[in-house]
Amino acid sequence: MHDRPAIRQLHLAGGSIRGIARDRAASRNAVRRALTAGAQETYWRPSAAEEAEPAVRDVLADYPNMTVSDIALMVDWRHSRRHLSDLVARLRPEFEHRTVLDARPLAGIRQGSLGACRTVRAGPLSAPKLTNVREASHGG
Repeated sequence: MHDRPAIRQLHLAGGSIRGIARDRAASRNAVRRALTAGAQETYWRPSAAEEAEPAVRDVLADYPNMTVSDIALMVDWRHSRRHLSDLVARLRPEFEHRTVLDARPLAGIRQGSLGACRTVRAGPLSAPKLTNVREASHGG
């Protein structure tokens, strides 16, 4: 955000909070925060993607080919889809070596949706019975 060491130097040189704020194009409260004892040298706040990274890693470890929209449901993502998509694109190569057979079965997955959890059940897949086209057309 603002160069906090420079703000401190200006204040030690006798600059007023209002004058420093005007010169640095910062708010007076930003200057006050920079001057507080024990203030960090630089301002940093974790992004939503950084906070969700452990949960996304857990989902990708179990389901490496899961779509971004399904991952969003699993981790209860409430922010921009683009940010989650970028995070998944960055993390997915670490888990691509796993195959579908290595992943956990989908029965009993817990998903978060607006703070509520519910169970998703997936039944076994079955292919329809194929009949011989010649037998079907000749009735026999």
